Amino acid sequence: MSGTKKILIADDSPVVSKVLSMVLRGGGYEVVLACDGIEATQAVYNEMPDLIVLDIFMPRMNGYQVCRLLKHDPAVAHIPVIINTGSEGRGAEFWSRHTGADAFMLKGSPPRDLLALISTTLEGRRAQPAVRPRSPGPEEILSKVSALADAELHETTIKGLELKTIVDNLCEGILVLNEQGCVSSANHFLCRMLGKEEAEVLGKHAPEVLGEPAGEQAQRLCEQALQGRETLSVDSVLCDTQGRETPVSINVAPLNDYLGEVVGCVALFQDITRRKQVEGLIQLKNDLTDMIIHDLRTPLTSVLTGLQSVEMLGEVNEDQKELLGISMNGGHVLLGMINDLLDISKMEDGSLQLERAPADVQELVVRAISQVSTLATAKGIELECIVEPGLPPLYTDEDKLVRMLVNLLSNAIKFTPQYGTTTLSARFVLRPERRDSVVFECRDSGEGIPEEAFTRIFEKFG
Repeated sequence: MSGTKKILIADDSPVVSKVLSMVLRGGGYEVVLACDGIEATQAVYNEMPDLIVLDIFMPRMNGYQVCRLLKHDPAVAHIPVIINTGSEGRGAEFWSRHTGADAFMLKGSPPRDLLALISTTLEGRRAQPAVRPRSPGPEEILSKVSALADAELHETTIKGLELKTIVDNLCEGILVLNEQGCVSSANHFLCRMLGKEEAEVLGKHAPEVLGEPAGEQAQRLCEQALQGRETLSVDSVLCDTQGRETPVSINVAPLNDYLGEVVGCVALFQDITRRKQVEGLIQLKNDLTDMIIHDLRTPLTSVLTGLQSVEMLGEVNEDQKELLGISMNGGHVLLGMINDLLDISKMEDGSLQLERAPADVQELVVRAISQVSTLATAKGIELECIVEPGLPPLYTDEDKLVRMLVNLLSNAIKFTPQYGTTTLSARFVLRPERRDSVVFECRDSGEGIPEEAFTRIFEKFG
């Protein structure tokens, strides 16, 4: 029959072969039968079918071996293979794909599904080589299968050795645990950290191997990882057999098999001694900085008080009074900067408290502008104040709000060209989705913030 597609059915069950033959012949296909792996391989070379329907479990050679052998031979690798098996395990489909099969189907599927799969698979069939291959004998077939198995074993062994070499030479400890939470492997770095040999830790649970406190913490992370959770981490301390302690970061991730099932977990132990030392130095520096900043506030407050007392005596001329005003404004700005630094420290350790009380918006704006007026005058910048009439009192921390407004104004003045304008305004805004608000806006006649700096606006000291 000209143009009829030829299909090879390889199955050791006469009943299955007969049923498949009836379905395929009814679908207009020519059928060739084989009852074991070697016969199926020879039939492929002799008949050059358009498609192969292959069972897995057959005498002399199984379907995996047949498929792997055919897909490694360029002369017949173009022929599509459908694995048709009664094995319902997820592993059957995985290994079918791994050996190179083009499609997979369970025995007992409706005939229309089988015909549809065959039709789809044939559409993707590659071109046939021009030269017809020679059919090998049974001994040659078995020899080729053996050579393929040897090559794959060699490749797997080499890759395993390479991976072990990499893992053993990492500067981080690695511990692999099975589903029961027992150690299945540990690399050299971790064994050195523990002062133990790998043989001493195999088969034991994490608390026995790692000691306290790292053992219990790693055990909890492993239990969570075995439940399929993502990578988990915690800082801990690892003790060796001599009692020496090493601060470590423990990261645990689930370990999956080739089907994606969780079969254990892997724990990574990173020595963070250097990090802890740096953190200690940073904390010492921060504590010292906080102490110096805090101690600066007392003498600065005394200087401001003295200046205010001199001004109140009334025994100064206008020039001296102006100088006193400039000095006091500068002192208040400096005091505000000191308070900013102290508040930043409180923010970072979570101890900052807001002291809220009713405050007049007009007075807030005037206070902020008065503290930067000297800076504006020095550059010939005009300061404008626009407050919407009838604004209700704000329930706020007045000092901190004024300080924020001063920071905005100082920044605006800094980047406003000489004889420009800086405006601070306050207006009432109705917000349907939340409480009504008073919005403060600071505008200047400078170039504005460049787009590349937008991401740094709210960074610390940005």
